[in-house]
Amino acid sequence: MTGAKILRKTAIVIALALWTLAFGELFMRLIEPQALMPRYVTGTPYGIRGNIPGATYHHYTPDVSVEYRINRQGMRDDRTFADAKPAGTCRIAMLGDSYFVGYELDLKDTIAHRIEAGLRAAGYKVEVLNFAVSGFGTAENLIAYRKEARAFHPDLVLMQWQVTDYDDNVRSGLFALKDGALVQTSDRFLPGVATQDKLMKSALYRTLADHSQLYNFLREQIGWRAKQLLAFVRKREAGPAGGEEVEQNTYLISPIQVRLAAALLTEAKAEVERDGAHMMVVDIPNRTPERVFSSSYDLMPPEVKQALPPVDAIPLFRQALKKDGATLFFPHGARHLTPTGAALLSGEAIRRIEESGTLRGCR
Repeated sequence: MTGAKILRKTAIVIALALWTLAFGELFMRLIEPQALMPRYVTGTPYGIRGNIPGATYHHYTPDVSVEYRINRQGMRDDRTFADAKPAGTCRIAMLGDSYFVGYELDLKDTIAHRIEAGLRAAGYKVEVLNFAVSGFGTAENLIAYRKEARAFHPDLVLMQWQVTDYDDNVRSGLFALKDGALVQTSDRFLPGVATQDKLMKSALYRTLADHSQLYNFLREQIGWRAKQLLAFVRKREAGPAGGEEVEQNTYLISPIQVRLAAALLTEAKAEVERDGAHMMVVDIPNRTPERVFSSSYDLMPPEVKQALPPVDAIPLFRQALKKDGATLFFPHGARHLTPTGAALLSGEAIRRIEESGTLRGCR
C-alpha cells in the first residue's frame, strides 16, 4: 500500500470519527440533553481528594445554571478563613459530599450559607466552614476532619450522611474492621486524580469538560460503572456479608457495611469530643421511589442512633410535599436538593443546634 493510500484511509477514519462525535454531540443537545457537571477536584497532601483551590467553574443542567467559586483553602466560599477563631465567635465545620458542597445551588441557597445566615439572624456570632468534596464518604470525612477541619478549632462539626456512604466507605479502602475494631488500612484514595490533574492542564480538555454534553454523558456513565465495580470488589474483599443484604435506594447494603459506617461515625464523634467540640449527623433522605422519602440511617445500630441522633428533615419534606406539592430534589441533572429542600433541611439543623445549646457561648 502506497503512502498516499495510507494517508487517504487515515483521513477517512479521522473524518468518520469526527463526524460520529459531532453527530453524538448534536443528538445529545437536541434529543437527550445532558447535564454539564465537571468535577474540579485534585489530590491533597494527606492522600484524599480536595476541591481545586481558587477554581471558578459552572454547572449547567436542564434545571439550573450555577457558578462555583472555591477559595484558596479549597472551600466553596468567597471568604478566606484565619486559622484562629475571631474572639467571641463559634465555628461550625461541615464535612460531606456534593450535597454539602451545594451542587445545583447558588451559594446563597447552600446548606452552609443558610445555616450561617439563620444562626446569625438568631443572634449568634458564627462562621460556617465548608470542607465538603463531591464523592466523599464517612471515611474521607473523618480524614478531612483530622487533617483540615481540626486546625480551624470548630465548636461544632456537622457530618453529612446519605445512603451512598455505605458503598463509599468500603470502596475507599481507607478503613476496615479488624476483630471488631476500626483500623486505618490505607492512607491514600485518589481515584482518577493523577489522570485528571494531567488533563486539566489542557485548555482543550477543560473546554470539553465544561461544554461537551457527549463527553459529560460518557464520563458519568463510565465513572458510575467503575465506582459500582470497585465497590463490589471491595465488598467481596471485606469478607462474607455477615447476613442478608438490604436494598436501600437501589443500593444493596450488607451488615458489614453498616458496621463499618457505624464504627467510622463513632470514631469521628470520639475525636471531635476529645477536641472539645460537638458533632451532629445531618441525614440526606432517600428519594426512591420518587417523592417518597426514607432514611438509610435507620439501618444503623440502636446505640449509634442514640449517641448520634440525626438531623432528620423527612417529616418536613413529607409535609411540604403534601401541602404544596413542593419540589425538594431537582428532577433532572444530578438530582440534588432544590433551594426549597435545602431550606427545610437547614432550618431543621438550626433548630437542633439551638436546642442543643452547643453555641450558647457565642450568642
